[in-house]
Amino acid sequence: MITTAGWTVLLPVKPFPLAKSRLAAWAGDSRTDWARAFFLDTLQSVSRTPEVSRIVVVTADPSARALARERGAECVEELSPRGLNSAVRAGAARASVRGARAVAVLTADLPALRPEELTRVLGAAAGHRRAFLTDHTGIGTTVLAARVPTLLTPRFEGASRQRHAASGAVELDVAEVPGARLDIDTPDDLVAARALGLGAHSRAVDDRRRGALSVRGDV
Repeated sequence: MITTAGWTVLLPVKPFPLAKSRLAAWAGDSRTDWARAFFLDTLQSVSRTPEVSRIVVVTADPSARALARERGAECVEELSPRGLNSAVRAGAARASVRGARAVAVLTADLPALRPEELTRVLGAAAGHRRAFLTDHTGIGTTVLAARVPTLLTPRFEGASRQRHAASGAVELDVAEVPGARLDIDTPDDLVAARALGLGAHSRAVDDRRRGALSVRGDV
């Protein structure tokens, strides 16, 4: 259940069939299943974080909206998707209309995220006007937070760590939050997430894939 507390979390979600293109050659027909599972595991961890009072999912994918609503999240439909930063701005606009104060954006591909990790990240971000968490590669960003939605000013995609820092956001130094930094773009990322512990939805997809490979003798 989503509890009553201060943070609004935005989850921008690319349509599942179009997501995780760098996994395509490895994942094959299961690529859509992986993208859906990453989203559901991220959403579940966010919804179990006590400091989060509202979740806003921004997506053009009707199935993602349905899944989000079933789990108590609000949804913003992207009528003309123009990338991650545009989706964040749409979510921030909704949060602002709803009277949200502290707001954080998470990438929707954090299947090893734990609620206690997000608690630490949000606690660190609370002391800053605008702050971000660098991903495991040291190049990208998995979390961007601001005291109010209008301050978010997202600079995601590509070398977003550098762009967020250059735009004045404070880089958070938070220990022991590996799942919060581990967004999944490559098979190696998935191996690392498996070692940390995948969420239930991603674990189910992983088990099915391993079972199919075992039957074919490819393991």
